[in-house]
Amino acid sequence: MENTNQINRTLDLLNATGLAWEVTKKPLFAMNEEGINVPTNSYGIFKGDKHLGTTGERYQPFQNYQLAETIINATEELNLPLLRGGSLCGDTKIYFQAELQSDTIGKSEIKRYVTALNSHNGTSAIGFGSSNTVVVCQNTFYMAYKELTKFKHTINAESRVKDAVELLRLTLINDEMLMEDFKLMANQTLNDEIVERVIRNLFKVEKDTKQDDVSTRKINQLAEFGNSINKSIEEQGNTIWALFNGVTRYTNHIIAPNDANDKLSYLMDGNGYQKNLIGFNTIMDWIKENLSEYATI
Repeated sequence: MENTNQINRTLDLLNATGLAWEVTKKPLFAMNEEGINVPTNSYGIFKGDKHLGTTGERYQPFQNYQLAETIINATEELNLPLLRGGSLCGDTKIYFQAELQSDTIGKSEIKRYVTALNSHNGTSAIGFGSSNTVVVCQNTFYMAYKELTKFKHTINAESRVKDAVELLRLTLINDEMLMEDFKLMANQTLNDEIVERVIRNLFKVEKDTKQDDVSTRKINQLAEFGNSINKSIEEQGNTIWALFNGVTRYTNHIIAPNDANDKLSYLMDGNGYQKNLIGFNTIMDWIKENLSEYATI
């Protein structure tokens, strides 16, 4: 009965998230000078007839149902509600998310999630991260924890769950630290120096650059970013947290694709993710250089 319940929970999650499909690994062939197809050392990963990526012989696909089953058991052990998932980048990556207790940063509630992300194109191992959304403006910031990717595809199901529980525990610790960083931002007054540094790192524009030397496109980008910061200051006050919200407002609402799935891919795995991370790292570097709380770090 327990095994039947496990299967049903897994199927329910896969159907609810649109991930009730598998991938296959097939050898790839190349045509030689005589017009004959000969085997190569490469293998294709396919969803039906759709080619998702090319890998080597040793790569073993990790199916959606395997990750779903593992994450269901791991989140149940940690008493985390598992509620959503989906695919990214044309099905080359899939994810599942569990909800954490919401928090308040500055003047807004933060919705928090932990994420398990897997690729079907051989580009990355299973990774874990945090996803946080500021409710008042619906700005989402995804943080991937690159050190949390040591997840073996080939070990038995019991060992996989044990590893997943440990990795999720570490993700929870990382997310709590991220919340502390956000709260530190919210308690610090914004100043011109940190704004200029964020602009320089995001847009590659130096403070003393003459307007005639900047393209019209970049001038428009800077104006849009400035508007994003001003709107965030109206919501959060004149704080460094408002500056970071200006970054995520810009990536979420100004330059992200309009399609919902494309936007999610952009923010979790694409250029939007990279820009948000540049903004976050720039701000945290400045804080560590200038605030006494980090004097001993």
